[in-house]
Amino acid sequence: MKIGILGAMEEEVKSIKSKMENVVIKTIANRNYYTGKLYGSDITLAFSRWGKVAASSTATSLINVFGAELVVFTGVAGAVAKELNIGDIVIGNGLYQHDMDARPIFPRHQIPLTDSKIFKPNSTYVKKAKQATDKFINNIECSITAYALSKFSILKPKAYYGIIASGDQFISDVNKHDGLQLKGEKVMAVEMEGAAVAQVCHEHYVPYVIIRTISDKANKTAEIDFQSFVSEVATHYSEGILKEFLTMP
Repeated sequence: MKIGILGAMEEEVKSIKSKMENVVIKTIANRNYYTGKLYGSDITLAFSRWGKVAASSTATSLINVFGAELVVFTGVAGAVAKELNIGDIVIGNGLYQHDMDARPIFPRHQIPLTDSKIFKPNSTYVKKAKQATDKFINNIECSITAYALSKFSILKPKAYYGIIASGDQFISDVNKHDGLQLKGEKVMAVEMEGAAVAQVCHEHYVPYVIIRTISDKANKTAEIDFQSFVSEVATHYSEGILKEFLTMP
């Protein structure tokens, strides 16, 4: 199986790329795509950049140019659910665009000319991602220093299934959380790309997995902690979870 892997943070992509073998680089639309082997699997890796359009463009190339049969997005997100802590992981079992609003022609959040509000990934891959994440966090001290874990108060990280909201906004105000909610659904986390990748994959009939590490509480400390968290923690999460995911039977 050919697997497309993308991330919105350059640091995470560099960390994953450092573990690849027999790498061939192809540039499309100002993005480098790295094709090779990662832990025995055939993959193409790309730095998507931030936002829904950038992620959609990258996912489309992974599928149409590189023949990805499974797309995996790894990156960080802000917590919406109160039980989430920094260092927890949300595996998206539903993704929607919180800034999609074509009212009055279509209901809020509905993708125009479809019946879709929430994209639901293949449950088999979602469960596999959860198992891989659990295995990684059970041995997290092997990948991340005790200093870094203490610095970000990561004590006993947990993995959750949950709905993830995506939109072209960096949410740093808890007062905006109510606006992210869906009627009858509990939204766990917010980011800027996952639902766009989900829509592209849905339209191409390609399975996908969205794995998000909680980097902040989507509050006033988000901007202060973000870059430090990515370089000291999130890069290791992405690489470590992918290793477990790709080496599982």
